[in-house]
Amino acid sequence: MEIGSPPNSSPPSRSNRVVRRLAMHGVPVEQLDQPQPDLVASLKANKSQIPKLVPVILPSYEEMVDAVLVDKAAGMKRSSARSNLSTQLRESMVWLQWMMFEGDPDVSLKKLSQMSIGQRGVCGAVWGSNDIAYRCRTCEHDPTCAICVPCFCNGNHKDHDYSIIYTGGGCCDCGDATAWRREGFCSKHKGSEQIQPLPEEIANSVGSVLDPLFACWKDKLTLSGTVCDGNPRLKDQVSECKDVTDEFTSVVVETLLDFCKYSDSLLSFVSKRIFSFGLLDVLVRAEKFLSEHVVKKLHELLLKLLGEPAFKYEFGKVYLHYYPVVINEAIKEGNDDVFKKYTLLPTFSVQIFTVPTLTQRLVMEMNLLEMLLGCLGDIFISCSEDDGKLQVTKLGNLFETTLRVIEDVRFVMTHVSVPLYVVHERRDIFKSWLKLLAFVQGMSPQRREAGVEEDNDNIIYPFAICHSFSNIHSLLVAGSFSTAGAIDSESNAFPTTYKQDVDDGDNLVRHAKVGRISLSQGSSVCRFSGFTSKVSELKLDNPVPSSVTGLTFECLRSIENWLAVDNTSGTCSSKTSLTRRNFLAFTKTLSKIRFNLSSESSDIDSNSAGSSVGFNDGAMAGECSIKLESLRFLSLSGWPDITYDVSSEDISVHIPLHRFLSLILQKAFKRCYEESVNPELLITSNFFEHILGGSHPYGFSAYIMEHPLRIRVFCAQVHAGMWRKNGDIPVLSCDLYGSVRWSEQGVEFDLFLLQCCAALAPADLFVNRILERFGLSNYFSLNLQPSSEYEGVLVQEMLTLIIQIVKDRRFSGLTTTENLQRELICKLVIGDATHSQLVKSLPRDLSKVDQLQQVLDTVAVYSNPSGMKQGKYSLRSSYWKELDLYHPRWNPRDLQVAEERYLRFCNTPALTTQLPRWTKVYPPLNGLARTATCKVVLQMIRSVLYYAVFMDKSPSSRAPDGVLLTALHLLYLALDTCSVNQSSYVGESVPVVYLACEEISSSNGNQSLLLLLVLLMRMHKRESVGYLMEGESCNLSSLIESLLKKFAEMDSECLTKLQEVAPEVVNHLSNSNINSDTDIVDSASKHKAKSRERQAAILAKMRAEQSKFMASMNSNLEEQMDGSQFEPEVCTSEEARDIEVPAQYVCSLCHDSNSKNPVSFLVLLQKSRLVSFVNRAPPSWDRRTHRSDNEHASVITNTLMLSGKEAISSTSDSDEVSDFQLEHLVQNSIDEFALDGKPGEVNAFLDFVKALLPSVRNIQVPHISSDKMDSSAYSLEVIEEEIYCSTQREMRAHFAEGDNMSTNKDDESDTVLLGKYIAALSREKNENPSASDNIDSRYDKPPESSTQVHAYDGFVPSDCDGIYLSSCGHAVHQGCLDRYLSSLKERSLRRVFFEGGHIVDPDQGEFLCPVCRGLANSVLPASPGDSKKAWNQPLFPTVRETETTEENNILRHQEALYLLQMTSNMVGNNEILNSLPMWKNGRIRRSLEKFFNVVCKPYLSTKQDRAIGLAKVSHSMLMWDTFKYSLISTEIAARCENTSLTPRHGLDALFKEMKSSNEFVLSLLLKIVHSTRTDNARHVLLRFRGIQLFAGSICSGVSRDEGNMLRILEQVEKEVSVLDIQFWKGASRPIIGCDAFSSLMWILYCLPYPFLSCEESFFSLVHLLYAVSVTQAIITFHEKHQTETIELGDNDCLIADISKLVKESAFPQWCALLWKLLKYSSSDPFGDKSSHSIDYLIDSTTSSVTELVEVERLEKMFKIPALDVVIKDESLRSIALNWLNHFRMDKEVDGNGSVLHVNPAVPFRLMHLPYVYHDLLQRYIKQCCPDCKTVPDEPALCLLCGRLCSPNWKSCCSESVTQSHAMACGAGTGIFLLIRKTTILLQRSARKALWPSPYLDAFGEEDLEMRRGRPLYLNEERYAALAYMVASHGLDRSSKVLRQTTIGSLFIV
Repeated sequence: MEIGSPPNSSPPSRSNRVVRRLAMHGVPVEQLDQPQPDLVASLKANKSQIPKLVPVILPSYEEMVDAVLVDKAAGMKRSSARSNLSTQLRESMVWLQWMMFEGDPDVSLKKLSQMSIGQRGVCGAVWGSNDIAYRCRTCEHDPTCAICVPCFCNGNHKDHDYSIIYTGGGCCDCGDATAWRREGFCSKHKGSEQIQPLPEEIANSVGSVLDPLFACWKDKLTLSGTVCDGNPRLKDQVSECKDVTDEFTSVVVETLLDFCKYSDSLLSFVSKRIFSFGLLDVLVRAEKFLSEHVVKKLHELLLKLLGEPAFKYEFGKVYLHYYPVVINEAIKEGNDDVFKKYTLLPTFSVQIFTVPTLTQRLVMEMNLLEMLLGCLGDIFISCSEDDGKLQVTKLGNLFETTLRVIEDVRFVMTHVSVPLYVVHERRDIFKSWLKLLAFVQGMSPQRREAGVEEDNDNIIYPFAICHSFSNIHSLLVAGSFSTAGAIDSESNAFPTTYKQDVDDGDNLVRHAKVGRISLSQGSSVCRFSGFTSKVSELKLDNPVPSSVTGLTFECLRSIENWLAVDNTSGTCSSKTSLTRRNFLAFTKTLSKIRFNLSSESSDIDSNSAGSSVGFNDGAMAGECSIKLESLRFLSLSGWPDITYDVSSEDISVHIPLHRFLSLILQKAFKRCYEESVNPELLITSNFFEHILGGSHPYGFSAYIMEHPLRIRVFCAQVHAGMWRKNGDIPVLSCDLYGSVRWSEQGVEFDLFLLQCCAALAPADLFVNRILERFGLSNYFSLNLQPSSEYEGVLVQEMLTLIIQIVKDRRFSGLTTTENLQRELICKLVIGDATHSQLVKSLPRDLSKVDQLQQVLDTVAVYSNPSGMKQGKYSLRSSYWKELDLYHPRWNPRDLQVAEERYLRFCNTPALTTQLPRWTKVYPPLNGLARTATCKVVLQMIRSVLYYAVFMDKSPSSRAPDGVLLTALHLLYLALDTCSVNQSSYVGESVPVVYLACEEISSSNGNQSLLLLLVLLMRMHKRESVGYLMEGESCNLSSLIESLLKKFAEMDSECLTKLQEVAPEVVNHLSNSNINSDTDIVDSASKHKAKSRERQAAILAKMRAEQSKFMASMNSNLEEQMDGSQFEPEVCTSEEARDIEVPAQYVCSLCHDSNSKNPVSFLVLLQKSRLVSFVNRAPPSWDRRTHRSDNEHASVITNTLMLSGKEAISSTSDSDEVSDFQLEHLVQNSIDEFALDGKPGEVNAFLDFVKALLPSVRNIQVPHISSDKMDSSAYSLEVIEEEIYCSTQREMRAHFAEGDNMSTNKDDESDTVLLGKYIAALSREKNENPSASDNIDSRYDKPPESSTQVHAYDGFVPSDCDGIYLSSCGHAVHQGCLDRYLSSLKERSLRRVFFEGGHIVDPDQGEFLCPVCRGLANSVLPASPGDSKKAWNQPLFPTVRETETTEENNILRHQEALYLLQMTSNMVGNNEILNSLPMWKNGRIRRSLEKFFNVVCKPYLSTKQDRAIGLAKVSHSMLMWDTFKYSLISTEIAARCENTSLTPRHGLDALFKEMKSSNEFVLSLLLKIVHSTRTDNARHVLLRFRGIQLFAGSICSGVSRDEGNMLRILEQVEKEVSVLDIQFWKGASRPIIGCDAFSSLMWILYCLPYPFLSCEESFFSLVHLLYAVSVTQAIITFHEKHQTETIELGDNDCLIADISKLVKESAFPQWCALLWKLLKYSSSDPFGDKSSHSIDYLIDSTTSSVTELVEVERLEKMFKIPALDVVIKDESLRSIALNWLNHFRMDKEVDGNGSVLHVNPAVPFRLMHLPYVYHDLLQRYIKQCCPDCKTVPDEPALCLLCGRLCSPNWKSCCSESVTQSHAMACGAGTGIFLLIRKTTILLQRSARKALWPSPYLDAFGEEDLEMRRGRPLYLNEERYAALAYMVASHGLDRSSKVLRQTTIGSLFIV
């Protein structure tokens, strides 16, 4: 029975098995003969027999085993619900349910459900892996709480701080008052107190059956446990017993889960029965012997039952006994895999330990903390060697187990009452914790030059463990400072530190909890009441409670214990033996814990618990023979001498005891001097005495400073490179030590401890200890010989440390707000940052401060997201001056960036303006001032200055620039300290001042500090004016001068000395107000001009070097191209006409500017379905289609969608033709053709037919008198010019005389034309029989397509709408490109890396442009060939030489009609046809072969098509179709606004898009088409036939008779999709069934070429096709509104509506682009196009107008009259009727009919997405794949069609893989939204790239993978930019996309 399914309520069947068992039990026969319901009722009547009947109804154990054996014999899986055993158990369970409810259980459960309406207590919905849930920080009591999606939607969380999470288990907390605020409960759950008891009658009835059922269940579980424990007597029954227990448990659990679904009362009743019956213990341990799927169901049941508070408490007790068992199992196995087998421990720990009242009881009554600490100690012992040292390698194997236990300790300590209890009543627990810390202290030591690199994976484990320790320390310290009132305030039971830690993780597996335990139960009341009264009696006269001093003393004792046994502390002689004894004492203590836990009872009183459990206080000390009645080392009154060398001895960065002490001191300072009401009343001198009672300042500071100082020295040595031989481990250790993530155990805590020691220690001794540890004691020798290579870095690091000790105020003077401001400034100085980046850069205690946003708004300016940029904060200009160059967490790289940005923003160097200064410090730390001004510091500075003055500036100098600058900063800090603290030095001399004039002897004479400063200042001034140190960023002389002035100000002796040695510095001292900052800034400004001059000179030098580099590109190219040489090529005669190449075009590969070879432009040809996407409304995320009025017009009723092959088959399929009929048909055609055709053509025709129609044999060729001489043939160009002239003459005569247009047609001309066409085809076949062999082999695979395309163009590509052409504008030689591609293919085959190898597929002809790295796959010759043909001006006079205003308002369709008719007559004239040079069989030019091969591939879908069709296809026709589609696509892209979803309209946007995308390459392609249309006589005949068909359809409204010739051609090519037949079929279709612009384009293609140059002809054709679009609009309006037949001209309202529909058409925009290209003659991709505009045709007075006005401008451009004039035109009405009749007849004859097309100018849009991302996530996160019906691991939503796909390949649903779907949906282009990641996946065939998410949070920031879970909102600008990139075909042209692109299997989502 599936969970959540209704119970099986049908009456129990008369099972022979159950009845037989009842009969054997003694049930009377008369009862067994009753109906089943009556039988159950009679059985229930004897209640005393029920316990005996339940086992009888259930199968016996033997029967179950037999059923298992039967199932195994049948090969049935154990988990199958249809197994024999499962059937029997479910049958028995139905009987038991009828007995429980004394009737139909379905009816009873429904009644219980109705009784529970409005009384449901806790939701408890159980989550699986990767389900979604909600956290609400406003409603939750702790960060482990969450609620399910339905509860969140049904609750009121408006304006709450909520987020969405991915779950890893757990259950919903809605209704649980201990986890969730009541205000956040949903409407269905009111809290556990709403649960009503089960009615007594039902309780008795159900209980009487449940008890024996549970007894049987317990027996099965116990037996299985015994078998699995290895009982030798039962070893043969292991498998069968396990199967029986699994199936029995599964059925019982499913039944109980179903009960829980209906009623909380029944749930509560079941839970009490389970623990009262003693079943709970075996259920908890059942995971050890049950199958995984059964354990999962069982845990789900237990999670449901936890909603009952009493059950939760009983479960908690059993759980605590089971907890050590699992931990010991993990220790035994030595790895963390035990948690994969036993999942109860991690699943339920958060359910138990985060409930406040329950945890309190378990801590006191069940010794919870002692148990956890004992488990942790066992782990540490198992991971230790014999010497007691913790081995990190072993600890890594148990890392998850260790972290689990520590995290559970933290869960327990989060409740305020627990730390209070530990600190005040159970000091033994605290001591045990400290000894665990001492055991971990100093772990993972490192020794320099080990020679063997350690495993980098283990380095993180000690940091993570110490980090978890620090979280617990925060809770302990907070508890020690808490008062009694905090116990009763559970609202404050979750300190901020814990919240910060839990929220830190982005991917925490979150479990939720339910239940509440009352404090009124048990003995806990007395204990907590007594504790509360005890705390209430405390007198807190001092802000630091006595509990804190006790905590501090215990911490000091632990440190002293550890110092006594530490091998590196210098405190004990027999170190090794002490370490071993310490380990034995620790082990002994743990054994006591285990003994106490095993002998405890559930009623332990407070006295026994406090005395018998915990560590023995003197265990460790007793074993070491060290009596710690008082502190020994830390209480020393003298300064001890400790010998230690960091570079040669062990060093560890892990000292949690020291950091615990640091934390205590921090909180004490904060309590006294930040949170205290009157901090000035505190006694400063007694602070350390009070808090560090028992310690002496000297002993404390000497020993406590030792280990933090060693770590700083270790980091300095690593930075200096001294630890290189140790590999990456030291570097990683230093990086982690200084990172913000581990700040609680890192540099800042240690620095504060050093500050405390510095305040207590003698200044000179303290600084001398620092010198010793850095190994720089000999630095004072003033020896000018270079020392070690590391000395410079070590000196600088040492000086930096001293500055930080003196000036840092993180924990010693700054408030929380000031600290927050300081951290934000340091982050923003490096660079602008998003909100989440700023939060992550903050330490945990600052990241959750309530004032965060307020402080952030104060120091930073927010920039809204723009384009693909996220919303970021940038530092306000006024806060740049607060940059702290000595922040402890600076790393060299970030510090350098900060200095550079400071110089750029402030125009002054930070090193001379942001000097360290003394700031306010907590009074007990005033002693820090002595450190900065002591004698040793002065000696350091003097030594640095000495080396800087008397040693050359070189890397070997003992005082390089960095050291000198740091020393000057330290000196400045010392002087500033003296200046600020002058009152403290009354009557006392300051060494740094009074010793400044002290002279010391050296090899360079006597020198003093002041004299060295003067020498150094003058030395820098003597150098080049404006000398700037540190890369021209620091004016050193000005800084030194300001220091000298400070000395002069502070001391008269210094002033006197300076007047002697540097009078220019102090002469005007009395008349000026000395301000060092101003002096430095002014001095820097004086040299700014010089600095800029030097920068300009450097830039000029760089340009010269760059020129040299470019000149050497030619020589370096050989290496780049894998040895290939680009030599000048000899141009063939075939390409002689393409040599006319402008001189500025240079090959991008060989760079030979003198080459005479022709170049070609790199182009990219892309298959596209853009038009199809625009013509249909975009999908919507909620599956409802939203269409505007414009969009509605794009889809007309009865639209016919056909692929290329369907287009011909639907119209050409006819009845089968017999051989006799076919022979007769051919004979008639021969006879007709012989009348006017030439004999050679007739013979060629006959040969062609016989070759392809073998059944035709007996054909007689009629006698032909003679052939015409070939000399009578003219060139094709001359013939087309003659046709144009004749047509123009006829038109002028016609309109002058006013004759009616003749529509006569000559069918015989059709026969001659088609006969000549077939003859030419036969001749080409004979001349080039292997044309099909030249097809590129890469086209052998036919493209697959499941998407239909429009057939209204006559022919279309098989798997797309068309081909889009674009170019980057760079040129190459064809030969150079061939060698380049050959090199790429060779490298690809050899798997040798080459640039772009992860992007391009060389086998597909793809490559990157050598210049711009743009993608290309073909080339287009730069010179079209016969480009000297007239183009811009008409060759012949036009029809109208002059025009009047009245004529401008006339529709010129009659001119176009006559033009078409006359041209049709001319091309069918026999004289013209016989004058055609049929011998002219020009093949595709070599320079166009690659381009044409790529273009023709989509049109010829199969290899057979390509074999036959490629030889027949017209090159110019396919290139014209590419030109047409690219033109239409450009206009569609112009409609899209790349910054808004609002569409763009207007000519300005249209022409701007054209110029920015492909104007140049389309113009070039147009010229190439123009020059190739007359290369081949057959292709000219193809066009002539097309113009005849167009004329018949448009002028006469009829389709020309196919005739015998066309029928023969169809029979020959019946099985092949040939483009000429498709093209003619399209041309003969009804004109109103075709797209108007496509018809215009094909008419222009078919007309003789001079018509393209004639403006009048073009405009008249535009008018005609405009009339077609008006007719289509009227029909569309009629279909849409079902209007009655009325006179359109008499209805203004109707005209207005139709006018709006017409003006929404895209026809005028497309015509405008076409006309612009016809007028545009430049071939320069980078030239100035301003001179080629057609603005003279447009009224430019209105630049920003509405869409309709823009259309009126377009109509004015083409001189189109008003719509009412068009509609009232009588001649148009008559011709429109012909069009309609043609449309109707075509539909009747063809059956399918044609398609009405109205193309509105609507923008391309992607899928409609919801504004809030959570709506999308909830809908699709668990949606099944439409193919395999499973939930995809990585759902991807197609934004083009709305289908749910996945980037991960699966054999069962290959069509749903993103790559396959992109091919079928978007012709290789796919735009997918990755639901889980929130990002966009761009798919282009096999290429993939990730693109930023269109969803941003409230701070304008992305949330990858929903790590933060904050609400995300759709950013329209980003989404519009994505849509524009798709519409403009920019996925393969965008450099940003290509940088993210990988191909095939290289891509990882």
